[in-house]
Amino acid sequence: MTDHKPQTRFTALYGGQRLENGRAAAAPQGVVCIPDMDGGDGSGQRVRRPGSSAVDLLAGLLARFALAAQFWTWSRANALPLSDAMDWRAWVTPEPGLVAASRIWTRGQLDPELTAMALLAVALIITSSLALGLLTRLAGLAAAAGALWHILFILPEAWPTTLAWGALGLYLALRGAGPASLDWMAARLARLG
Repeated sequence: MTDHKPQTRFTALYGGQRLENGRAAAAPQGVVCIPDMDGGDGSGQRVRRPGSSAVDLLAGLLARFALAAQFWTWSRANALPLSDAMDWRAWVTPEPGLVAASRIWTRGQLDPELTAMALLAVALIITSSLALGLLTRLAGLAAAAGALWHILFILPEAWPTTLAWGALGLYLALRGAGPASLDWMAARLARLG
């Protein structure tokens, strides 16, 4: 009579072999990568990695593209026109309207010029992060937090559009960038994700 127990993390990694003192014995085939194992129900089917489907690929690409385009157009609309594209200061020099708006947003507690420059710099960093799919969860979290700030303090009457951008940011923060990203490739190479 065999006892069919569900597969635990230990048995997945080491094949269930233990020594008499409770320590793990070396698995004859080496350590097994958990995502490549069967589901433990005896069916022999591979367990699919979370976020590795074609739907995750498409949804991740579309969400990243939509948010990156939004941040890019916002940063270019609120910065002075570029006179020299190779000068980094030209990318984060705010227009007077953004400086005046940041004075209102910070209620005079922070330097409005510096605040406007920081907002433009963060928008460009998030844009490049989303375009490459690098640190996408952090960029998505920043987008969701920015959307919440925008709804609460900046322009509450634009809540439907801002809510959509925040939802895309939250999706990326919770689900990740999908298989077509540097995050995914780094996790696959490191065998962590």
